[in-house]
Amino acid sequence: MSYQTTTGPQRRTSPLDDDDLLIEILLRVPPQPSSLPRVSLVCKRWRRLVSNDPSFLRRHRAHHRKPPLLGFFEHRLFFPDHSCRLDVDDILFNPIPEPPDRIPPQLFSMERFPAGTGSATRLLSCRHGRVLLLDTSGNFFVCDPVTGGHVRLVIPPEFTDLFINAAVLCAAGDEEGHVHGACHWSPFKVVLVAVFGDDGRPMACVYSSETGLWGNIFRHDGPGTFFDSGGSSTLIDRALYWEIDSYRSQEAQDDGEPMARAVLGFDLDRQTLTVIKGPPMDCSDSSQIVKAMDGGVGFATLSYPTLHLRVWHWNVNVCQDDVATWSLVKTVDLQSIFGLQEHIETLQVSESRDFILGYDEDDGVNFINVHSCLFMLQHDSMQFKKHYERTERGHLSICYPFRSFYPAGDYSYLIGPSIVGETQCN
Repeated sequence: MSYQTTTGPQRRTSPLDDDDLLIEILLRVPPQPSSLPRVSLVCKRWRRLVSNDPSFLRRHRAHHRKPPLLGFFEHRLFFPDHSCRLDVDDILFNPIPEPPDRIPPQLFSMERFPAGTGSATRLLSCRHGRVLLLDTSGNFFVCDPVTGGHVRLVIPPEFTDLFINAAVLCAAGDEEGHVHGACHWSPFKVVLVAVFGDDGRPMACVYSSETGLWGNIFRHDGPGTFFDSGGSSTLIDRALYWEIDSYRSQEAQDDGEPMARAVLGFDLDRQTLTVIKGPPMDCSDSSQIVKAMDGGVGFATLSYPTLHLRVWHWNVNVCQDDVATWSLVKTVDLQSIFGLQEHIETLQVSESRDFILGYDEDDGVNFINVHSCLFMLQHDSMQFKKHYERTERGHLSICYPFRSFYPAGDYSYLIGPSIVGETQCN
């Protein structure tokens, strides 16, 4: 007699049973804050693949390349009583995504950092996941809102009595394999500029976290007298640009001629300062340096009260009498774009509230305040989003977009430890 053994139903296999294939799928999960925490809650196996593989986060970020826009830091400068108050309480984080990707503002509060314990704190720059603060003691604080880490830098003595501006950026640049927004432990640079020294010439100095030192001081040798407009920097290719005001000569200043808008550029590779005469514009226009569609330097201006936005491109290869020329490539009526015509009579119109407040150089988006409403406008496509209506009126702000990879919730294992440092430079 023969016996035939039987087994139960044969288990069907799924492509998701293959760890390598599953990882390839999980790498394509959107880089929004809630995505990976949600993945880790599916099951222990998925959590193991996300959290125990040290290369997973690096591969996930490398796949998406660009970190999400988590929000922007808003630095409020002027108030209805005409005072100019600088205080950390006036630096607010405004999240942009909706829940569950919305970061609570208190998590990125600047009060967590030493610069936030006193008054007269200026926010100067926000780029590659870091924020640059300046206090009245002559200290820079390079802060990482995601990890809570910070580094303190002492300003070189040649700059201590000058009105200064500065920018922070990742030292890795756009090197192959590096992804900005995951730069928590990467070296960084701080580029310090002053546009009105003892001799009226712009000058710059660069700090490197790799050496822990400030470098040589670079000066612009061209004619003219220059003043900082106090705006934020724009990174285009391998150069940083700031808006400044200028007089053509000392004689022009003495004769009472109006100042003209100009662009101060610092080439990170060549370590050189240049001044570019700005496009023709009314002195009351609000303006912002932007990235042109061809990757060059552009300039956006907003006229009041017509609310016409003009975009200019700098013709770097076309000069007349050694003066660079600008081409007007676009003029748009923002009242029409934003659909404000029907509501113009009910909106509170004020010159002090119609400004370009900031610029996201990764997506080419201008932050524009029109009639107490904040709009985010992509100046190439003219697509826009209304972010909010202001409840506090009468103040001017500067908006600093903040991009970073960040997992929402209590998932510190996805980020790592914070780093706190202090650097004394004399």
